[in-house]
Amino acid sequence: MKRFYLFSVVASLLVFTACKKEFTVTVLSNDASMGTVTGTGVYAKGTILQLVALPASGCKFVKWDDGNNSNPRSITVTGNATYIATFAKESGGGGEEPTGLDINTGIPVIDALANDMIMVQGGSFLMGAASGDADAYDDEKPQHNVTLSDFYICKYEVTQELWQAVMGSTPTYNGGWTDEYGKGDKYPAYRISWNDCDTFIQRLNSKTGLNFRMPTEAEWEYAARGGNKSKGYTYSGSNTLGDVAWYTDNSNNTIHQVMQKQANELGLYDMSGNVWEWCSDWYNSTYYSESAGASNPKGPSSGSYRVNRGGSWSSNARSCRVSYRTYRDPDNRNYCLGFRLALYSS
Repeated sequence: MKRFYLFSVVASLLVFTACKKEFTVTVLSNDASMGTVTGTGVYAKGTILQLVALPASGCKFVKWDDGNNSNPRSITVTGNATYIATFAKESGGGGEEPTGLDINTGIPVIDALANDMIMVQGGSFLMGAASGDADAYDDEKPQHNVTLSDFYICKYEVTQELWQAVMGSTPTYNGGWTDEYGKGDKYPAYRISWNDCDTFIQRLNSKTGLNFRMPTEAEWEYAARGGNKSKGYTYSGSNTLGDVAWYTDNSNNTIHQVMQKQANELGLYDMSGNVWEWCSDWYNSTYYSESAGASNPKGPSSGSYRVNRGGSWSSNARSCRVSYRTYRDPDNRNYCLGFRLALYSS
């Protein structure tokens, strides 16, 4: 299987001065045969950064554009700057282009995202439920072809530990996270509205210089089905729901820690059950009739509700199917609601 890495700006965020002025630092690859990969971040003056060029199989780092051959190399941000790295193919190597993900913010739970974002190779798939599916609702039809580009998605739902590291606090709505429903570092963050997710992502992107986001509904379903490795399961990773999900029959009326059940074909956990997951799309019950054959659909241009997918610990089996759709007001902070991070592939 092809290995993917990111060639990016890696922020050590160790030193800040009192100066509030921010500058953009961009890192580029200059070898077209290796692909054009960009890492960009905005940092305060005085921030110490490490610029890291990570070659993939069959290619190697040569030097930076100013002749410096240290990799990684440290810089102190003093103004806007662009650094260009030269890569070359190894002798006899295939020369895979340098892409992927690496982050070093000095906050361990955020840094862990580097290894926990799963590359989903794009492709075409049939989205929605087949016409003869007796469990399907009208808004899951018609089943239609959708084409997606490569993207990353996190192997687990955003945890309470990660939420606190980014936001600096826990939710206060209706008691926040409680022992009644599940409280601890490795439990999913819940009682999180769509708007809360958006704020979280803006702050995470500010800390990392990357572009995390919520998955689109199409990306979510493609990933839940196993992407191009799909075996056609009813639930995410199995036709036996208890193998892959916490739901009404086995949850004991509570949320569970992430990654305790079997992963799906892509190595993604809890895409059926545990907590409902927000998607970026507005909801429209007839949207599938309008999006057949679409490439990278992002949902309706406007609406009143945002899409939730995957079911939860309080859902029945029918609601945990990979094609099932529901929706809530973007301000809703239900005790079953959480989310999962996605990221563009380059």
